[in-house]
Amino acid sequence: MTSELGALIESVTIEAHTGGSGSLKKGQTLRIIDLEGQQVADFVSVKQNDPTEYLDCVYTSWNLGRYKWREGDPIRTNLMNDMWTITDDKTNNHYTGGGFCSNSARKIYCDDDKQGCRDVIQDEFRKNGFDPNLLQSVSCFNIFMTVNYTPEGEWQIDRPITKAGDYIDLRAEMDLTWMVSVCAWPEVVNGDKPTPLRFEIYDTA
Repeated sequence: MTSELGALIESVTIEAHTGGSGSLKKGQTLRIIDLEGQQVADFVSVKQNDPTEYLDCVYTSWNLGRYKWREGDPIRTNLMNDMWTITDDKTNNHYTGGGFCSNSARKIYCDDDKQGCRDVIQDEFRKNGFDPNLLQSVSCFNIFMTVNYTPEGEWQIDRPITKAGDYIDLRAEMDLTWMVSVCAWPEVVNGDKPTPLRFEIYDTA
């Protein structure tokens, strides 16, 4: 499946350990580009003006009958409505179990007091006039993140497989607001070091 893109209407580069957000109309496409390779995005989206309807990883995987998403797949909300369609994907490698790092997790595992992706996205909720307490762990699509499950039931994080310039295209199936944290978790999760991502919005073809 290949994206049919219209004119580029917005482009923003977001540095690691920072967040961003934007809005799309139905039919527009969001392209998320890994500029340097091996970088993860913690990505959420909500129905425009209604954060009680949100991207839901569990319901999407349930609908698909698998947790590995790929080109052509619909991404659904907690109300089982189509929110996105994956129209192009250079890796087909993401984590779809939901959840994000946080200040609480960094205190335990990184021995620092920095914000995690949950905190960064909650800041984006506030910027968009949403109650940050409405952010759901199940709504987080960990774009470009590598998590491997073993037959023994182990859950192993490995380096992303993205190369510089790899991207995923998401076509909006409703008017929506997206919010992101460009992850700053050290080592492995984001390769050797966290790096920026670019977010491009294309109009309907």
